[in-house]
Parts: sequence; structure tokens; C-alpha cells
Amino acid sequence: MPFLPSRGLTFRAAVTAALLLVPQAGAQQATPLEQLTAPLQPNLQVPADLVLDRMPVRNLEVVTDGRTAAGSLARRYGVAPGAVRLLDRRDGLRLFRVQLPQRETARQPQRPASVRTYVVRAGDTMGRVANRFGLSLVDLLSANLDRTSLDDLPVGSTLNVPTGQPGLLVRIKPGQSALSLIAGYGADLVATARANDVLPTELQVGDELLLPGIRAENFAQTLAEKREAERQAQLARERQQKYERYLAWKKQKERERLEEKYAAQARYEKYLAWKNSPERRAQVEAYERQAQYEAAQAAARTRQATAAQASRAAVTAASSGSVRSGLAWPMRSYRLTSRYGERDIAFHRQFFHGGIDLAAPYGTPIYASAAGTVTQSGYGAFGLNVWTTGGDSTLIYGHMSRAAVSVGQRVEQGQLLGYVGCTGVCTGPHLHFEVRIGGETVNPLGLLP
Repeated sequence: MPFLPSRGLTFRAAVTAALLLVPQAGAQQATPLEQLTAPLQPNLQVPADLVLDRMPVRNLEVVTDGRTAAGSLARRYGVAPGAVRLLDRRDGLRLFRVQLPQRETARQPQRPASVRTYVVRAGDTMGRVANRFGLSLVDLLSANLDRTSLDDLPVGSTLNVPTGQPGLLVRIKPGQSALSLIAGYGADLVATARANDVLPTELQVGDELLLPGIRAENFAQTLAEKREAERQAQLARERQQKYERYLAWKKQKERERLEEKYAAQARYEKYLAWKNSPERRAQVEAYERQAQYEAAQAAARTRQATAAQASRAAVTAASSGSVRSGLAWPMRSYRLTSRYGERDIAFHRQFFHGGIDLAAPYGTPIYASAAGTVTQSGYGAFGLNVWTTGGDSTLIYGHMSRAAVSVGQRVEQGQLLGYVGCTGVCTGPHLHFEVRIGGETVNPLGLLP
């Protein structure tokens, strides 16, 4: 019946492994690396079914030639003679079991000398560190299997950087051995021993093992996919944040619109309250009494001599310094809707119309009909009105929406005074243009070109 050693090796596998560990009789003591590589011959191959148990080794099985005695093995491994026991002899070979002494002091975990430690700096990524040391990203990741991101490297953390032949850097865990990892990853035994500069059988749990030629390409692909997923998630968050800002802006605009609407409603209600207030009614009554008084004084003269008044106005205008060269129309575009003294509406039938009405769209510019000095600019007898005086003549521009001049300002003919509106007693946007000479109203049509 063929011999099967207790550690699960076939006899030929045990012989092969032992030849890797035990120097030949009479040979010079070699280094561990030389012990592994020197005995290998073309006709001596490690069988594919080489397996080891996964428990830490305390008993070593050694195959020697027939000339090596147990005492020689005891001296070689530094144990008592009783710790070496012959298990079997066959074909001129002997199989001994050597009981190794327990370690009294803890040893530091070993790592390959060709792997250096790099401390991460600010701004480092896996790609930048790999470029700095002339490595590919996959080779750097193969030595740092604990990485969870290609970009997020905490400052002060460390990376493993292979300075020699790159490969997969793994730590031997309980239940594993260097040989089982080499076989599991399909690494080359001799190349692994050279890359680590140590016999794989001398490595223990907690030591690091570099497997040359093994690349963590799937791991790199996983991290790259994770980075892309995080980028897409960030883009989705940015789009969501932008959409939420848009919704907030839209909500704010709607709030502002409603506030403006409510404010306009409040202003309108305030206007209605003012319009119906006793103070305004008293003001309107006072204006009506004043207008009736002025109309009563001028009515007879106006009705009897409208044409004579126009002629007198022309003569007076010719002698006046402010209108000596004639008046200019106060607007570029208009429509004459009410003439001097005309009784076209109820208000003009009740009160004498001492000027002319020029209808135009709201906001149409109004220009100075003649040069003069601004004596009024604000709310008065004709709503928001502007009065200019030159010599003994006064020009009145009424019902403006906005004035563009101030009291005391000197204006020239054609200069902007304000804009058409409908302030005061008004039925629609228009300009009430009135000419007074010596305090008396005259027909502006007799002075305009």
C-alpha cells in the first residue's frame, strides 16, 4: 500500500517538497532562496496535486538520503535528538518527522523588501500616485487591495508601492498558507520566492506575500465602476439641487407677484377711500366754486367776443417777451379733442374751459411750448401740472403722469417737461394746455402755428 504522510501530501510530493527544504549531503549550506531554486532539475517537477493543511506547522517532515542520521537532523534544526523520529524508509530515502520548538517571542509580520510605504499628500489620487512611481493604476491597486476609492485618499494614510516586479500583495490569514495562496492564484512558485526573497514555507499568518504577475484587474474595474456611479449620483444630485433652486425661484416670483397684486389692490382701495373722503369732496367743492367764480367773470366776455379775444391774444403775444417769436405745439403727436371755451362735456358745460385738450397715449412726451421759468411742478389745479412763466405770460401743462422739471428751473422751447397722464379731474389720458397773459386766459390756437 503506498505511503501517505499525515499532512495530506503524496509521497512523491513530500519528497519533492523536502528536497526544496533540505540541502544535499556534503553540499555547502545555502541561503533559503538557493535552497528553493538550486535543486530543481528538469526531471523533478512539483506535482499539480500539491496540497497542505491550513493549520500552522509545528511538526516538519523531512525526506533525506539513507546516509543522513536522526542526530544530524536534530543538530541541523536545533532540537533535541528525541524530537526527531524516523517514519519510513524506502528506495534509499528516509522520512523523518522533526518536532519544532514553540516560539517564545512574537515575531514582526514580514513583508517583501521591494514594497515601500508611501504617505498620502494633499491632492493625491490613486492615478496620480501611480504616475509618480511609473506604475499602471492596476499595478498600484494590486498592492493595495484595501482601497475603497480611486480618488478619496485621506491625507496621512499610507499606500503600498512596489519598487520591483509588480504583483498582487496579499496578507496571509488564519487557515491560509503561502503555498495555498500561490496555488490558489496560479502564481509561479519560483518567481514568487524571488520576488519576496524568502521561502514561501517560512511565511506565517499575518505576513504579506507578493504574487508577481497577478493583477487585480477586476478590482480596478470595480473601483472604476464605483467612481462612475458616484459621478452619476453627483450629477443627479446637482440636477436635483438646480431643479429645487428653480422651484424656489419660481415660488418666490409667484409670491412677489401676489404681493404686488395685493399692494396694488391696497393702493386702489386707498385711492377709493381718498376719492370718497370728506377731505376730497371739500377740495372738489372748493375747486368748483373757484372755477364757477372765474367762469362767471369771464363768461360774458368769452361768449360775446371769442374772436376778439383771439385777436387781442395775438397782439399781446406779439408784444410779450416769452411768446414774441410764437408758440410751438407741446407734443409731436396728438389729437385735439376739446377747444378753448368748448362745452363738449358736462364738466366744460359747468365750468369754463380755459385751454385746449390734446389727447395722446399714456406716457407721451410733453415739450415746452415756449421758453420760461418753472413756477409750479407737482399736484395743483390740473392734477399733476407744470407752470412756466416768461414775461407776463404763463403756460400751463395739466394732467401729467410724471413731471421732468422742478420749480425754479429755466427751460427752453422744445425741452422735455413731462409725460401725458390722467391725474386730477380727467376722463382719459390727455394734455390740458392753457395760455394766460396778464393773468387772463386766451385761446392757444390763435398763437400756435
